[in-house]
Parts: sequence; C-alpha cells; structure tokens
Amino acid sequence: MPDARLLIDGRAYSGWSEARIERGIDRLAGAFELVVSNRWKDRDTATAIRPGAACALMLDGDKAITGYVDEVIIEYNDAQHQVTIRGRDRAGDLVDCSAPLRQWSGRTLSGVAQELCEPFGIAVTDNVGDETPFRRLKTEPGETVFELLERAARLRGLLLVSDGNGAIEITRTGKTRAPTALELGKNILSVAASYSHAGRFSETRVLGQQPGGDFLFGENAAQVLGTANDPRITRHRPTLLVAEDPIDAQAAATRARWQSSVAYGRSMTVQVTVAGWRHAEGLWEPNRRVLVRDDFLGLDAWLLVVGVAHVLDRNGSRTELTLMPPEAFEPEPLPEKEVSDGWAA
Repeated sequence: MPDARLLIDGRAYSGWSEARIERGIDRLAGAFELVVSNRWKDRDTATAIRPGAACALMLDGDKAITGYVDEVIIEYNDAQHQVTIRGRDRAGDLVDCSAPLRQWSGRTLSGVAQELCEPFGIAVTDNVGDETPFRRLKTEPGETVFELLERAARLRGLLLVSDGNGAIEITRTGKTRAPTALELGKNILSVAASYSHAGRFSETRVLGQQPGGDFLFGENAAQVLGTANDPRITRHRPTLLVAEDPIDAQAAATRARWQSSVAYGRSMTVQVTVAGWRHAEGLWEPNRRVLVRDDFLGLDAWLLVVGVAHVLDRNGSRTELTLMPPEAFEPEPLPEKEVSDGWAA
C-alpha cells in the first residue's frame, strides 16, 4: 500500500484519501496537496494542523518535501467533512519574498545564493563548483529572491532546484539515468504527447551592440550579429532577436545556438503515467534521464524528467512524468553587462 505521511512536530498524519506531490526543474519549490474525507479516528485532526507549521512529507518512507504548510481548508456538513492541506518546500519563501536592494561585486553565484538564503534557513549546495565571480550583480526593484537568483544562474548557464530536504542545489541538466525504462505494453499506463513547430525557426539571428574602442568602432560595434540554423525546419522561417545587454560576436553566436537548441527541446513534451511512485531504485525524481520506448510515438530515446507528480486517489497510486529532450534545459552562459561605474571586480 502507498504510504504518504505528513510529519509535524514529531507527529505523523496519514490515512489521506487523496494526495498530489509535484516537483520539477521548471519550478524551484515542490508542492503538495493532501485531502482526507469523512472522519479520521482522531477527531481533533482537522484543527491540529495549522498554516505556517514546519513539516516534512514522506512517500513510502522517503522524504519528498521539507517545508511549510501554506493552507488548511476545512469543509463539512452534518454527514461528512473534508480537510485539504497544501504546502511547499522551504524554497517557496524564496519564490514569494522580495530580495534586498543591494549589489554584489566579485562574488560567485554560490556565495550570493548562500547570503540570500541564510535568513530563510535554507542551505545551498553547489554541485557544479563554478568559481567565476560576477563583475556586478544588482537587485532589480520588486524582484523576488528566486527571480534574482534565477537571473544570476542564467548568466552562468546553471539551474536552481530544490533537493526535497529543505535546501536548494546549484546544478546542471542531470546526466544520471533512471534504472527503469518506460516501455509501451509493459509499465506505461497512459501517454499524452505534444509536438509543435510554432516556436522553432530555420534560422535564428541575435542582433546586439558592444562598446566601441580603438580597434572596434562603427558598424562592427553597432551591428553585432550571431546566427544559428535548425536543419530540422526545412521551410523558410527566420527570426531575429535583439540582445538585452552589450554582446560581442562570439556571445551572439552562442546565444543564437542556445535559443535554437532550447526551442527544439521545448517543442516536444511527453507525459507518461506509470503505476506506483517508485522505479527499481527509489522514488521517481526530476532532473534524471529515462529511456522511453514507444512504437506508437516512434520513440526509443533518453528523455529528461522535467516534472514529477506523485498521485494518490480512489484509483490507487501512480506517477505522472513530464519528459522533454535534454536540450530544453541546457542553458548556455549569457554575457554579463559591461561595468563602467567603478564596480568592476
């Protein structure tokens, strides 16, 4: 039997009639929703769980989320009652709360992340070891902590993900392969696939400018252009993007290749549902690669697990996996703004 337990102050709440736990590399904070209908044996349970309570959610004995209860919804009549509990990882505070208005110079992504996360009691694990300091990183007014860190991570071509234990990880697209393949006729319960060329182009051009100098001036500085082609788009479909910040020719070409690659990766989404919450070695988790064999879709390829939803309801337990080509989440480092106000590292 699947076992979902919410731990609060040393007490385990189980017996949920419905559960949905979502994690993904496209969202920093994992989230959960737990529902119990009719009456628990313990009649005070409806009032025992409070918003703001620190909690941990265990699935079959493995910790999936460490965070806080966001909402408690109680509905009842003379025949029955229902309690719904919603919560998120600790990283949910980074998504909600504003970043302090300040700027950093000569600091790495890990250093800035640790400084910003420390007041929230959130640890930062650097799985990459990027030691490149920022020339300048500055908070934009109204920016949340997550928005600031995501922007900084994008400059380094890195990802920020929650680890399920209340910390966040600085990482790249996962290379680890799940031990269990997804195969039509064996463990796949259902599939929903989407293919789109709407966001793909035969030619992607990035136009920008860079500061002039003694050896770089005129049109060469004012009209920097980088180009990338997608050979899988066979008809004429060009697009032109204007770089937000100063950029040189090499960086413009890198940006164009990245844009074309990501457009390809995100043009294909496959949602696969399997029975249960586990593969051969543990819970299904995001940022892993899994082999998909589906003759109907013509697939025999390793795809990236972008999102995972563990579900429990009247139909039993299952896992909904959102899969994309790895290119969808393999960002290239982006150029930093030139510093001209004395903040250079």
